[in-house]
Amino acid sequence: MKIAIVLTVKNEVRLLRNNLLYHKAIGVDRAFVYFDNTTDKGKESIADLDFVHTSNSVSADTYVSLSYLGKFSSQAAEHHTARQCLNTYDAQQKCKEEGIDWLISIDADELICTDFEKPSNLKLFFNAIPREMELVDFRTLEVLQQKGSYANVFAEESHFKVNKQVFYLSIKNPFTKLKQKFPWWYGHTMGKSAIRVAANLIPHNVHRYKHIDGTLPNRVVKGNVLHYHAYDAEDFIKKFTNFNDHPDVFLSGNKVEDLKLLLRDVVNNSGMSRQQLECYFKENLMFTEKQVRKFKSGRKYFFIKINPKPIQLVESVVETFKQLNN
Repeated sequence: MKIAIVLTVKNEVRLLRNNLLYHKAIGVDRAFVYFDNTTDKGKESIADLDFVHTSNSVSADTYVSLSYLGKFSSQAAEHHTARQCLNTYDAQQKCKEEGIDWLISIDADELICTDFEKPSNLKLFFNAIPREMELVDFRTLEVLQQKGSYANVFAEESHFKVNKQVFYLSIKNPFTKLKQKFPWWYGHTMGKSAIRVAANLIPHNVHRYKHIDGTLPNRVVKGNVLHYHAYDAEDFIKKFTNFNDHPDVFLSGNKVEDLKLLLRDVVNNSGMSRQQLECYFKENLMFTEKQVRKFKSGRKYFFIKINPKPIQLVESVVETFKQLNN
C-alpha cells in the first residue's frame, strides 16, 4: 500500500513544511508539491525532504491534446483552480509510474484526519476501503478562529466547526459602513477526496472526480479534511492577498460567495494598513471567549440544543505534532 498527496501552493511557507511532515507521519509515502506563482521561501523550506517532489504548475499546453481536460487547459491562465486540476492530473501520471495506490489532493491549509483522539493511520484506513471503491470523500471541518496569531496552528488548535448553517455573525463592510450577516463558516464545505490511482479518474473540479466518460466513481464518505482557513490575522491577510486576482466567478461559472468577495476587497482595496487589517480580523472574524463558550455548550439559544454539537474536539493532530517534536 503506497499513498501520495498532491498540493498546489502559493506563498504557504508558514504551513507547508508542517503539513508535509504531518502527512508523512500518518502514512504518506510521497508528496507532489506544485508551486503556483510563489514568491516566498516555500521551496527552500522543504528542500531537504526526500519524499517530496517539487515543480512549478504544469503549463496549460501540457495536456491540451486531451479533450477531457479542455476546460482546465483553456482557463488555466485565469483560474488557479484550473491549474490545480491540471497539477492533480499530472501527479496521477507520476503515481502510476511509481506504483502508488492512492492519491489525496489537498491544500497547504488542510490536513487529513481519520481519528479524532489518537494519531491517524492512513495505511490502516485505506486497507479497510473495499476494493470496489474508487474514491474516498473526506468531510470538511473548519478550524475555530480563536487567536490573533499562532506559531504552528496545526500543533496548537484543536477545535473545529462541524456545521455551516448553525451560527451567523455580523461582519462590518468598510465600504458601506454597515454590518452584514454571514455564516460563521468562512471556507468551503465540499470536502476533499482520495482517488484510487488504478481507477483512472479525472478531476471534475478541485473537490470532485469522475471517469473520462463522465460517469461517477464508486465512492465512500469516510474521515475528515481539517481546513485551517484564515486561522489567524496573518493568514487572513495572505489568503485574500492571494485571492486578489480571482474572478468573481468560480471555474464552474458559479458566483463566488459574497463573504469571500467582501474580504478580498477589504484586504486589497480598502486602503487599510496591515495593522488595521489585523484589527479588522480580530474584531470581525476571530471569535471571542464568550462566543466560544456558547459554541462549546452546544446550544443556539438557552433552550435549543444543537445536534450534532457545533464544535468537534480533534486531539489527534496535536498529539501527532507532540510525537514529531520529541
